[in-house]
Amino acid sequence: MYQPLNRDQTVTMSQWQTILAQIQQQRINVLIIQWAQYGTETFGGTEGWLAKRLESWFIQGGTVWFGLYSDPAYFRQIHTQSLQQQFTYLHHYFSQIEHTYTQWKPWIKRHSASIQGFYLPLELSDYDYSTQQQRQQMTQLLANQVSKYDKPLMISLYLSATIDAPAIVQWVEQLTAVGIKVIVQDGRGTQALTNKVRQQYLSLLPSNSGIIKEIFKQSSAKPFTANRINKMNYQIITRQMNNRDTYYFSLRYAPFSQGVLKLVD
Repeated sequence: MYQPLNRDQTVTMSQWQTILAQIQQQRINVLIIQWAQYGTETFGGTEGWLAKRLESWFIQGGTVWFGLYSDPAYFRQIHTQSLQQQFTYLHHYFSQIEHTYTQWKPWIKRHSASIQGFYLPLELSDYDYSTQQQRQQMTQLLANQVSKYDKPLMISLYLSATIDAPAIVQWVEQLTAVGIKVIVQDGRGTQALTNKVRQQYLSLLPSNSGIIKEIFKQSSAKPFTANRINKMNYQIITRQMNNRDTYYFSLRYAPFSQGVLKLVD
């Protein structure tokens, strides 16, 4: 997974291509681009530095899940609202996501063979969708999005153990049934759950859901800050085999990105 940030404009194409080569040496050929627009920031749009970096990845044979619009206020907004307020906010959010898709559509069409689908940058959680009504509402809203795009949709989910594992499994199955690919963060880096509880949840997830392995160690929650793990631990995590699609969060924390993709400005 890669979160584009404006500080990455200073990365030269040669440096970027070196990072891409390192990724492919690990037999990874898919990037999830978390967003193409973050608030009002568009990273230059279809002719900007982000588009050029992705085109370089395509030339090397890589593919992407292309993230669309991300609202910087999402976590604050979604947690402080009632069921009806969530509906209103999410309805507006999905409109913004679709607007970003429309802006990028000509570029997407040109590179269609290299785009597996679209990542919707709304991180779901059992913390923000703790009631069955909230989860049903979000599932229906996502179901309504499927027909608006000509490729599969992906969304991520993180766990706080606010609701029990069977309820999480049911939600993942419902999301999958309406046509959404769900990838679940393993929580290793945030350390929000104990290893035992984390494994209990992850072991019950349907095999057709993907997993995001966190390759960082969180040092602060507000504001969020984290550090890279050492190379040995990184290798242990990335060499572990799974029976499901596996992604790593994130490219910025990979050891081979050190000195190129900065953690802070």
